[in-house]
Amino acid sequence: MRLITRAFSVATAIALLAASPCAAHDAPMPGGLRHGLLPDARWVMQHWSPLDEQTLADTLGIKVLQVEAFLYNDHHTLAQLALARGVDFEALVDRLSAWTEDVPGADREAIARRIRLVLVSGHLAQHVLFHVFHGEHLSPMLKRASKLPDERFATLRNDRWSYRRLILHAGGDPAAMLGHLRTDIRRRQKRGVDSHQTPKSQGDRLVARQLRRLPCWFGRAPQPLDPAAPYDRAYTKHAPDHSEKDVPTTRAEQTVEDRLIAKGLASRPHACWDLPQQFRGDPGAPLTRRQLRVLARLPHGYEGKINDPHPHTGRRPGHAHD
Repeated sequence: MRLITRAFSVATAIALLAASPCAAHDAPMPGGLRHGLLPDARWVMQHWSPLDEQTLADTLGIKVLQVEAFLYNDHHTLAQLALARGVDFEALVDRLSAWTEDVPGADREAIARRIRLVLVSGHLAQHVLFHVFHGEHLSPMLKRASKLPDERFATLRNDRWSYRRLILHAGGDPAAMLGHLRTDIRRRQKRGVDSHQTPKSQGDRLVARQLRRLPCWFGRAPQPLDPAAPYDRAYTKHAPDHSEKDVPTTRAEQTVEDRLIAKGLASRPHACWDLPQQFRGDPGAPLTRRQLRVLARLPHGYEGKINDPHPHTGRRPGHAHD
C-alpha cells in the first residue's frame, strides 16, 4: 500500500478544487453554533477511538506526542496534516481501519466512517484521543459521591473545589474513590474493545493515559479554571460563543493562531499535568468546510445527534466538560 507521495483520487481532487472557501470549526457539525460541538454518540463520549494512534503517527511520520501537539490547536485537522505530508487520505483510512480484519465481528465499514469523521474534525480528534476526562461517566460518579444537590455541587466546583476536596467534605475516602474511578476506567475501555469499537492496543493506551493523569485531574480545580491544565485554556480556545466564523481559513491566519497557542502553552504554570509539547513541522494549509465534508463523505454534514443542539447555551445536562 503506497501511502506517501500518492495523489488524491481524481474524483476527490476535482471536488476539492471546486470547494468553496467557507469557514468551519469541525466541518461536519452544523454551522453557526458554538465551538465545542461533538457527535452525541457513545463511542465519542467513552473515548473509544476507532483508530490506533501509534499507527496514525507512524503513517504520518511523526511521534504520538507530536499528534497531541498538533491537536492542541483543534482548528487543525489530521486530514490537512496528511495532505501536507503527502499521505493519501483514502489509503490512510484503509490503513487505520485494517485492525478490524483481525477482529471477528468488527464492522470495518462503520469503523471507517468514524475514522473519516475523526480525521476531518480537529476538536473531535482532540477529544477522543487526548481530552480524556471530558465525558459522561467520571464526573457524574463523583457528583453522586459528594452527596450534594446539583446546584451546590456546581457552585463549589466553580469556586475551584477539587473532586478530592468534595469527597473529603462528604466524609468519604479519596483513596478509595480513586480506586473506584480506576476500576471504572478499565471497565469502560474493555467494553469498547469487547464490542469491537476500538482496537485493543488503543484501548490499553487510553487506559494508561487516563490512569496516569487521574490523580492530577482528581486533585485540582476544574480544567477550565486550572491555569496548569492542558485543555480548556483560553489560548487553546475558545470564548463561549466561538463558532465557525472564527476559524482560520488561510495559512497566515493559522500561523497567528498557532503562535498564540504556543505562547500560552509555554507560559502555563508547572503542576502535575503533563508538560505540553510544541508541534514541530508544517501543519499544512487549512482545508475548507466543503473540502473536509467531501473527505468525510458527509456532503451535507453529520446527521446524527450532537451534544448541544442549541447555539451558545452551554453543555447538555449530564455531559461534564472536564
